[in-house]
Amino acid sequence: MSEKLTDEVLENVSGGMSRNLKAAYACLEGKYSSGDEQIYLLRKAGYKPDEILTLVDYLTKYEDVAKDVVRGKYGNGGARKAALENAGYDFDAVQKLVNNMMIKK
Repeated sequence: MSEKLTDEVLENVSGGMSRNLKAAYACLEGKYSSGDEQIYLLRKAGYKPDEILTLVDYLTKYEDVAKDVVRGKYGNGGARKAALENAGYDFDAVQKLVNNMMIKK
């Protein structure tokens, strides 16, 4: 069974971005430091660190896979879908990220 992305992550894929998701991207950019300091800074800014760090994990995992799809690692069409699902990824979420990446180019 493939892991499903949270609605909040999918919201970003479709063009919206929640406050929590903005914080997750800020974490990826190093704006909230790391380790215990990151947790402290997130709390100080009014976030729930566990929620933000879960989003960071999803973004890291799925954006890397989407980049691999763009590079051709998972093939095309039905073969791509099968390869992604066999690897435990949510095909629709990955494909939406790929489409979003291609639009932003």
